[in-house]
Amino acid sequence: MTLWRRIYAERRRVLLPLIVASVANLVVLLFGVLPLGRSVAAAETEAQNAIMNLASARHLQRQARDASASRDRADRELRQFYTTILPKDFAVAAKTTNRWLQEAARDAGLQYRGANFAWEAGRESPLSRAWSDVTLRGRYADIRRFLRAVEAAEEFLVVERVELAQPAMSGAEGMLEVSLLVSTFFVTEPAR
Repeated sequence: MTLWRRIYAERRRVLLPLIVASVANLVVLLFGVLPLGRSVAAAETEAQNAIMNLASARHLQRQARDASASRDRADRELRQFYTTILPKDFAVAAKTTNRWLQEAARDAGLQYRGANFAWEAGRESPLSRAWSDVTLRGRYADIRRFLRAVEAAEEFLVVERVELAQPAMSGAEGMLEVSLLVSTFFVTEPAR
């Protein structure tokens, strides 16, 4: 008889329940604990993914809300620009590009030499453009004062071109002639 058979024969009452308990533990480990451990790990991964997806969804929602607020603010500011800043119609635009420029030139000490006024309707926009090609004569400092007044005007004016020249037959020294293209825009009613 070998040593292991002798030990088993003498201690069968103690070893047999231990062997059965060890096999039962191994079966429970293989068929119960390990699959549950894998499912718990998968559930934890799913929970982490859900938390990340929730954070991403909240971020996207915040971005969408901010974009909507920005669009609403831009629409509001554009409506305000159309109603309070731009000339309300052709008559006001013509007055702005003609009479206002004449008065500003006189206030700056410049001679108003002449102007050509024109306008065009916008093609794919509700805005029309009115412009005046103005010729003024005066000293450099007065021209600068006039341009500052145009820039600071409450009226919406865009200086598109400035050309300075010394007149060919100038009676006074230091006199310059300036040619300006000044535009404004106004809202036109859509064609019906």
